Amino acid sequence: MDQPVYDVKVLEEGCRFDFLSIGYTATHKAILYKETEIPFLYSLTLAEVQWDGKLSARINNSNADVKPTMATVFNTIETFTTANPRAIVGFTGNTDAKTRLYRIAISRDLDKFLGKYMIWGVRSDNGKREPFEPNQPYQFFFVTSRFLI
Repeated sequence: MDQPVYDVKVLEEGCRFDFLSIGYTATHKAILYKETEIPFLYSLTLAEVQWDGKLSARINNSNADVKPTMATVFNTIETFTTANPRAIVGFTGNTDAKTRLYRIAISRDLDKFLGKYMIWGVRSDNGKREPFEPNQPYQFFFVTSRFLI
């Protein structure tokens, strides 16, 4: 993505990336990669770090910094898949609006992404997985390096 990204602090052996979202307020956020029961499949979660250190993926604030936040998420996908070249990263938004933001962000830079990644969407209308196409009703996304080892 050709957007500015936030500086991230890498934690938990490269499975957590913390950053400060600067919009209307400064908000501490974390991007987590958690391996699922399926080998090499990781779920990505964008969460807010609350005052007590707990993470919440349910907080829905509009901090007016969608573009740098999405660019930071995709930057961590690149970092994570470089360190874990066999990883498949799956993600969705915690609301329909956030899922739509992921779709828009992927669509905007799709040509650049396809040079490095294979991207699939799971359609919300029929549940089928397919190679990502802009303007389709996806509910989940999967990304993996085009250069699997």
